[in-house]
Amino acid sequence: MFNALGTKQLEKIVEKSMKGIKRRLATKGIKIILESSGAKAILDASYDPSYGARPVERYLEGTVVTRLSRMLISGELTPGTIVRIEAFGDDSSNDDCDVPVAKKLRTNNLQYIVERDPDYEKEQEAERQRYLTSDYDYEMPDIEIVD
Repeated sequence: MFNALGTKQLEKIVEKSMKGIKRRLATKGIKIILESSGAKAILDASYDPSYGARPVERYLEGTVVTRLSRMLISGELTPGTIVRIEAFGDDSSNDDCDVPVAKKLRTNNLQYIVERDPDYEKEQEAERQRYLTSDYDYEMPDIEIVD
């Protein structure tokens, strides 16, 4: 017999599920920060005691990934931006309780705050300098002509 997952374990499941999304956008120079209020809102919308945390992945793909994709296509997200995902009306009064989240209405109560990453240009310049000053010299291999 297994015990029900607590809030802390469920939040870790959401964070783990978000890693793939973060990785995909990191290749485009976009950082995602999931605030704890955002993780709780995702759990409130997706967790079902009878199915456990399984619906979390589906919810993330259907809601969060869709929203971020639309922002990317519209040009709202560009390289060097940070997206903070948090809940509307952050209510952190139950932060320390280790009780499973009850199933609630599936509403999208997340907000996506887009801001410019102040370190992005520095990181890009450091990468360029590292590339330009690398000791790797590419030489064309000798070509042997055989008759």
